[in-house]
Amino acid sequence: MPILHYQEHQINYYQYGQGKKLMIGVHGFADKGHLFENIANVLSADYTTIALDLPFHGETTWNDNLYQPEDMLAIIQLFMAQQQVTEVAFMCHSMGARVVWAVLPFLKEQIEQLYFFAPAGFQYTFTASRFWFPLWLRTRFGRRIERSNRMVHFFDAIHRFGFMNRATYLMFKQQLDEPRRRIRLLRTWMAMYYFPMGPEANSAALLNEHQIPTYFFYGKKDRITPAKYALKFTQKLQQTNVLVVKGNHFFVREKVVEPFAEWYNDN
Repeated sequence: MPILHYQEHQINYYQYGQGKKLMIGVHGFADKGHLFENIANVLSADYTTIALDLPFHGETTWNDNLYQPEDMLAIIQLFMAQQQVTEVAFMCHSMGARVVWAVLPFLKEQIEQLYFFAPAGFQYTFTASRFWFPLWLRTRFGRRIERSNRMVHFFDAIHRFGFMNRATYLMFKQQLDEPRRRIRLLRTWMAMYYFPMGPEANSAALLNEHQIPTYFFYGKKDRITPAKYALKFTQKLQQTNVLVVKGNHFFVREKVVEPFAEWYNDN
């Protein structure tokens, strides 16, 4: 598997297609870059897709306790230089949307289009709040429980008091059964402090000003990031579409491929 060297880190990535244009794939929490393989094959005639493993995920080696938008921007620019392109498109799933929102202001003149698959950030998420969970608290909290079972009790309490829906609760709880997964969860949680929870106040204006087509794809049975939360935002966009298909939050590998291919070929 190819590796991109960035500072003291090694970014693992998957490359698909032979198209002249560049597509960057950004997966969600507890996933890997190869999530996008089937969709990348649909795009292969038009795009070369680089689907990276985020820090703390997959085969990427990240030699720090967190990462920031500046790191992701630099990594994307390295991929653009590697592929010798001046424009880039993105597709992202779930938490990966927060990475895209973070780099949008810096790459607004170079982004060709955006594909959001079940993106996080359109509904309020208590545990993602900077107000309730500032970085110092996340860091202190992480040091105390990353190697213990206390985090299980934390998520139980958050769910019991109604601050987290059941689907999200179950998704995160299954990541707590071993120390390696708990560490990934906690370090990602600390890093996400630096990333916007969702689109910023001026994001729609930026997308319209720079004429960036922005498309949204959802699973009909998604209880983690339901499509209804994005609809108000899409009404602000000049070039957009929302496609709801069979499947739940993790529909990207299989359920979306055929309807996506049909939609892509029609557009």
